[in-house]
Amino acid sequence: MNYYIPNYITKNIFELDYEKLLHSGIKGILIDIDNTLVPMHTIHPTKQSIDWAIRMEKLGLMVCILSNAKHIRADLFKKELGVKGVGMAFKPMKKGYVKAMEILQLQVSECVMIGDQLLTDIKGGNKVGMMTILCEVLDKKEHWFVRLKRVIEKIIVGSLLEKVKRI
Repeated sequence: MNYYIPNYITKNIFELDYEKLLHSGIKGILIDIDNTLVPMHTIHPTKQSIDWAIRMEKLGLMVCILSNAKHIRADLFKKELGVKGVGMAFKPMKKGYVKAMEILQLQVSECVMIGDQLLTDIKGGNKVGMMTILCEVLDKKEHWFVRLKRVIEKIIVGSLLEKVKRI
């Protein structure tokens, strides 16, 4: 299995077809913060991200933030969105993903990881065996080390992403 290839690609989390996820047995969403849930450098959840969290709750989908950000940032988003979460997850290591599933009390087959980075979000989700969805970045103004990772992602994956279905 190529750990860097997501099951699906989407423009962003706000346009994703969550009914399809529900029909495939998904009950929990593990989600990255920066450039997935909100644009990079956004200090608080946006109205759009708050509305998204409310929508997920109404659909019956549980949400758990899974972020490499410091606990203080992850805790702020958890509180303001009213969701569960894990900060300092050390993605792509499995430990954070396992902790998130334990928090949600769900099995790997019932969870999906949604994120914008192949080397962290997608690789980690694939390593634990869950469905993965890659989002396009919300903000091109990224830290230098993230921009470097984007170059590495293109080298590793190349044109393979063109074959991944959009959801």
